[in-house]
Amino acid sequence: MTRENWTSSIGFILASAGSAIGLGNIWKFPYMAGENGGGTFVLVYVLCVAFIGLPVMCSEMLIGRHTRRNIINAMGKVERLSGNPNVRFVMSALSAGMAVAFATMQAWLPVAAALVGVYLFAKKGFAVLGWVCTIVALAILSYYAVIGGWIVEYIRLSLTGTLVPDAVDGAVAAEVAQTSQTAFGAYVANPWRVLVGFVIFMAVTGWMLLGGIRAGIERMSKILMPLLFILLVVVIVRSVTLPGAGEGISFLLKPTLEAFTPKVVLMALGQVFFSLSLGMAITVTYGSYLHKEHNILRAAGWVGVLDTCAALMAGLAIFPAVFAVGLEPSAGPGLIFGALPAVFDSMWLGPVWATCFFFMLFIAAVTSSVALLECGATVFIERLRRGHKRGSRRTAVLIGFVLCTVMGLLAVFSTADWSHLPWLGKAVEACMGDLARGNWLDTLDNFASNWILPFTALCTALLVGWGWTPRRAAPELLAQGEDWRVAPAVWGFLLRWVSPIGILLVFLYVAGFLGF
Repeated sequence: MTRENWTSSIGFILASAGSAIGLGNIWKFPYMAGENGGGTFVLVYVLCVAFIGLPVMCSEMLIGRHTRRNIINAMGKVERLSGNPNVRFVMSALSAGMAVAFATMQAWLPVAAALVGVYLFAKKGFAVLGWVCTIVALAILSYYAVIGGWIVEYIRLSLTGTLVPDAVDGAVAAEVAQTSQTAFGAYVANPWRVLVGFVIFMAVTGWMLLGGIRAGIERMSKILMPLLFILLVVVIVRSVTLPGAGEGISFLLKPTLEAFTPKVVLMALGQVFFSLSLGMAITVTYGSYLHKEHNILRAAGWVGVLDTCAALMAGLAIFPAVFAVGLEPSAGPGLIFGALPAVFDSMWLGPVWATCFFFMLFIAAVTSSVALLECGATVFIERLRRGHKRGSRRTAVLIGFVLCTVMGLLAVFSTADWSHLPWLGKAVEACMGDLARGNWLDTLDNFASNWILPFTALCTALLVGWGWTPRRAAPELLAQGEDWRVAPAVWGFLLRWVSPIGILLVFLYVAGFLGF
């Protein structure tokens, strides 16, 4: 089967950056930083990117490029290349450990899934991990698109000048923020309004993917990613020039020892996996379209730099403005949709700035959602063709679109503390135990970001670091004809020791087995 390729290294880097730079950077990173000490969280996040995230990202890219297959077949092939039967049993042991951790939280559905994983990992090996990554990617898209739908609605409100309903002239920012928070709460509590934006966002995602790698993802990324950074700069310039913005800049960039806690490390590490799109099949899938003449170390480095810059720029766009109008930086997930409308309301040409900001947020969201859907589409295409059927991209995208839309309905109708589906809310609380949150979106985000993504990334690090081994895998990191020595050696050390140990320590802490 002929496989598409990226036309250039720049196209691959921008597409990979597009998958990484999403709501995790511009929506989630600012509120996570606001809740976890500002500059301290930023410092820990940058360290986690450099010493844990990038080594795993390189591993996923080289798995994809070496095998040129979907993630399920790619994981199986790399396991066979390793010639080490022990790696699958280590993965089974990790799954058993996850089951024990979930049992302490009375999360019985994850316990059952982890125990099934113990058997399947031992029996089928790393191909099962490929299935897990694919399912996680589609599950994340199902709730990610709900937030994308919120953005669609807020673009409409910005364009019509109704972002802050019933705004009172002369009202202080805190009063306007309370009004916008109430309006946001009323919006997400109305599933039928949320459903409209959700379907529009999913339709745009599917449409962009129909063009394939070159005509669809790469072409759009070359346009949208520069536009994203231009809009970020525009909003930053306006934000940092507001009176009193310096306090917000200091909050974001000045770490404090008092704010450093194990929880901050856990939150930062979970944010790294979510933001860099690790453990969810995206990087392996995109790497499978990469030519041999492209240097993976260089590409991964650029993706990491762009991703971190986007997160910091998002913070600079948001926190100076939040502090300038006297709002709390720890407003949580509602920071973007609840607090920021008050900021824009206080600005000259507020609707214009609001439209720029939410359109920028839409670009970030849709480039990541396209990558998530591509993970499933790649698997569906190759599975259909293996079954001697017409495995067209259109059919594969349609299958992924329908699956994610159906799963997303659960996130749409579970808002307002399950008030629309109280019986299902009770069932989720009983099955998920301490992992459950106020709605399905938050529950799935917590489960995926803090547990599944670190687990799949840890398994990938062990497969490449101890199965395939850096000595055999390192040549795949470089472009043809290159002979770097130091960088692959550093990558191998980080992958074998630093990344796994760091992830394991965080797991032990969050499971309650390790106290500080």
